[in-house]
Amino acid sequence: MKSDIGDIIYQSRLGDNLTQDQYAAKYNVSGPAIFKFEKGHVVPSLGLWIKLAADTGMTERWAVLLWVRNKLPEAYQAYIELQSSTGSENEAKKINKKGQKADYGKIDTPEQVRELVAKDKSLPKGLRDLLIDDDLWELFKPTGSEINLLRDTFKPLGQGTKTTYRESLRLLREFAHAF
Repeated sequence: MKSDIGDIIYQSRLGDNLTQDQYAAKYNVSGPAIFKFEKGHVVPSLGLWIKLAADTGMTERWAVLLWVRNKLPEAYQAYIELQSSTGSENEAKKINKKGQKADYGKIDTPEQVRELVAKDKSLPKGLRDLLIDDDLWELFKPTGSEINLLRDTFKPLGQGTKTTYRESLRLLREFAHAF
C-alpha cells in the first residue's frame, strides 16, 4: 500500500542510518509499528506524526494536511492536492535561486514576503496579482506558510485568477480551522 507518510518515515530513518527498532526507540514506539507506518498499513497518530515530521524539517501545517489526506478514503484523497509530499516540502525550504521555490514561511515580516513575491516569477500570474494587491494585505494578512500552500497545492491545477486564489486562501483557512 503506497503511503506518502510511510515514504517520509522510511527516508528519514535511512537518512539517520537507523534500524526500525532504533528509529522506533526515538519515538517510544515499537520497531513493528515503524514497519507498519513505512509500508502504509497504519498511519501514526497525529501527535506522533507531527513529531516525526518535525524531525524531517516539515512544517506543522504541511504535516497536518498530509496526515488528513492519508486518513481519507482513497477516492477523496485527490481533493487535497499535494505534489510528492517529500519533494514538495523539501523544495519549499529552498530559497528561490535557479528556479527553486522560495519558502515564504521562513521570512520574518510581511514586507519582506511582499518584496520577494513581487520578484518571484515562478508564481502563477493569478497568485502574484493577488499577493501584490494592497487590499489583500489589509484584509487577509496572509502568512508565508499560506502562500506556500497556495502555490504548492493549487498551482498544479492550473494558472488560476486573482479571484480563484483569494477563494483558495479562504478555503485553506476554513480547512485549517476546522480541526
